[in-house]
Amino acid sequence: MERMLAALPSDDAPTGARSPRLVFVHGSGHAGAAAFPAQAAAFPSATFPVLAGYGDEAPAVGDVAASAQAIAMSSTDAEAVVGFSYGGVVAAMAACMEQPAALVLVEPALFQLARDRPATAGLIQRLEPIYLDATLTDATFERALMRALTGEDVGAAATADALRSSRRSRLHGAPWRHAVDPACLAETRMLVLTGGWNEEYEEVAAALVALGAEHAVLTGHGHRVVDHPDCSDRIRTFVAAG
Repeated sequence: MERMLAALPSDDAPTGARSPRLVFVHGSGHAGAAAFPAQAAAFPSATFPVLAGYGDEAPAVGDVAASAQAIAMSSTDAEAVVGFSYGGVVAAMAACMEQPAALVLVEPALFQLARDRPATAGLIQRLEPIYLDATLTDATFERALMRALTGEDVGAAATADALRSSRRSRLHGAPWRHAVDPACLAETRMLVLTGGWNEEYEEVAAALVALGAEHAVLTGHGHRVVDHPDCSDRIRTFVAAG
């Protein structure tokens, strides 16, 4: 409980002129402000927490729930919570614990909301056996996951960073396994940004639109919509309109 209630470490952006007080929640790649280089420059007052299981902290079962609770507690005075990729799951879970003023979801991995749609159903069908395979190890899990996801063989994890990443992916579990209440999200002011490159993420966006979210497509950067030159302005405009 003490670990769950502790404040998350944060990579704060440099202080500067007045900007919206935003909390950015990273995905499963880069952590903290490193996941949002354009937004770290655009929003000097924003905070960029490092989620449980990242940074110097070893990954563990329960990290996702612990991170969601910490985000909920640390963003009660924020003008918006912004979640990217797997961080969209954490941000949505946090929003259902303590409703934020606004929620911005960038290519969120909220596949549980779209699991009855064809592309997402196919994705879950391909990946679920990987997450349930108890024979996979830190060395082999991410290799099997990427093979099922992309068809490419990235090889067994060998370096310390690769082993840690594979262990984190295995212990944090499938994003659709984390409960998010659609009724709760329907009561939250939301913007979803996608890149228009992937059917599954567009199906998730459609499910969020059905719950009342605004949706914009920013093409040309694949999954890394946060790198699109208009992304920060879209976030700023949405937050300011609240």
